[in-house]
Amino acid sequence: MTTLGRDAALVAGLLASVLCGLALGGPAVGPADALSALAGHATPEVRTIVFALRLPRLLLALGVGAALALAGAALQTLLSNPLADPFLLGVSGGGAAAATLAYALLPAALLGAVPLAAVLGAAGTTAAVWWMARGPLGSSSTRLILAGIAANAFTSAIILAVVATAPPVRLPGALAITMGSFAAATPTAVVWLAPYLLVPTAVLAWHARDLGLLALGEESAAALGVEPGPVRQRIFLAAAALSGGAVAFAGVIGFVGLATPHLCRLVWGNDVRRLLPRVAAAGAALTALGDLVARRALSPVELPVGVITALLGVPFFVALLRRAP
Repeated sequence: MTTLGRDAALVAGLLASVLCGLALGGPAVGPADALSALAGHATPEVRTIVFALRLPRLLLALGVGAALALAGAALQTLLSNPLADPFLLGVSGGGAAAATLAYALLPAALLGAVPLAAVLGAAGTTAAVWWMARGPLGSSSTRLILAGIAANAFTSAIILAVVATAPPVRLPGALAITMGSFAAATPTAVVWLAPYLLVPTAVLAWHARDLGLLALGEESAAALGVEPGPVRQRIFLAAAALSGGAVAFAGVIGFVGLATPHLCRLVWGNDVRRLLPRVAAAGAALTALGDLVARRALSPVELPVGVITALLGVPFFVALLRRAP
């Protein structure tokens, strides 16, 4: 299949995930009624369910999936490690710990700062894991995973402490951050997520060539005009913002950032400039479909989407770990 054909298949998959999310989002409105609402011929009640409930949830899932996939692709290239992923490295856990702390402790008027707290927590955890994984001969897959385990254990302890001591009125919100779900999606959440997705994505797009050169080594990149230090910092902060924003608005969702870049590399190769837009689209589609499975698998009970991504992602992680040197 040609590159154009593969791109067409990706776009078709993304459109299919959008259509399925709107048409099959729950038992209250069937596919025929949902499609009628999209065509403008449904009752007001059906239009409300499709456009006020299902559409914001779908848009949030698409945005979060794209953010996690882009963060995973950036971290894997930046760290030259195929096992790098916001979830496995504790980045998502750091964002969740900071977000739950902020949600439990900040006054109601300052709860808008929760996403910023998540970004700062994700950035701090990424820096800590990177520092712990550095050995005399550089980082390795084993050291990176061990550092991620330590970071996840520490952030999990913080989250448990917050959940145990949070005021009752704040407890549901704090728990929601740890579960990974789009059940509380609102149009406001979609609007607030936008800058945490668009600005870091623009940074990664601007430095896509530099990121690809850094994968060849800092000396080679510097010889070709790249400033390794500043570029690494910007990419690192962009990945932290993507991870922190995703955690703040959807909670901890694992393995999307690990699996999606690898699947895209199998299809489109390793060119970072070609890879990033495909990774974003694929991550968005996979997360939207995962959310649909979470809603319908045990209907009327709704599973956290993090459960679905973990069930699919763990075998993929084991396969990668067996192949890693």
